[in-house]
Amino acid sequence: MSGEDQVHVWARRLRVAGARVLSTVGNLATPVERPARSESGVNTLVATVTLATGLIFLLVMLVTWLTR
Repeated sequence: MSGEDQVHVWARRLRVAGARVLSTVGNLATPVERPARSESGVNTLVATVTLATGLIFLLVMLVTWLTR
């Protein structure tokens, strides 16, 4: 199995495990019927969190550089 195939296998396993955890936690927190998560909504959330994390990281680096 090539390295790229292994990455896809691990990505799929993590996606399945994450979906199971979200379902279990969601069922414990609110045991009522919920609307399904849309793929675009999840992608938007991931992009927003990634962008915010990157900006915070760059801001911390800039402040550290300026204070030296």
